[in-house]
Amino acid sequence: MADQSGLRERKKAATKAALSDATLRLAVSKGGLDAVTADEIAAEVGVSTRTFHNYFPNKEAAFLHDFNEVTGEFIAAVRDRAAQQPVWDALRDACVGMRMDERFDIAQMQCREELIHSSPELIKVQAGQFMELFAELLGIVAEATGRSTDHPYPRLVLGSALVTMKISNEDWFANPRGRTLAEAITQAFAQMEAGIARPLPEGPEPDA
Repeated sequence: MADQSGLRERKKAATKAALSDATLRLAVSKGGLDAVTADEIAAEVGVSTRTFHNYFPNKEAAFLHDFNEVTGEFIAAVRDRAAQQPVWDALRDACVGMRMDERFDIAQMQCREELIHSSPELIKVQAGQFMELFAELLGIVAEATGRSTDHPYPRLVLGSALVTMKISNEDWFANPRGRTLAEAITQAFAQMEAGIARPLPEGPEPDA
């Protein structure tokens, strides 16, 4: 029974991932998510539109599915690391540990970001996901810093870390500039930790 249950869950996860991948492919080929319908996404995967809606409430949720998957892992990683190391280090190392460069194709991520930035609806949905992530992590950061969730300090720590994480990932996928993603994230966190009044010196430019 346990094996059958596990098989069903794996099949569901595979179908969900396939629908999300199809949403991205169609959005790229049609020049934007607005031109894509749930019927087309379902047909691309070979399932019914009803099945699509069993997995996702709308095409925006399907398009941003990877974000939800990654953030769930990120929250768990921060929780585990914060019990063993300073919370700022836990946030940085959890971000590095997601290994986004190994899990996602660079060209695909670039296309995804371009489509998000060109769609007010996707920006709105992603902003909502970002706020949910903030709410999930705030209790962990507040406990680690010995302050309440209403105190500005854990909010500043978490907000700074999440912005640093988002910008460093987006910057690297747009242009790695001879760095690994782990190096880009680490450098960005070091800059934020040092303060943003003055930029830290950059390393030598990589050879062309």
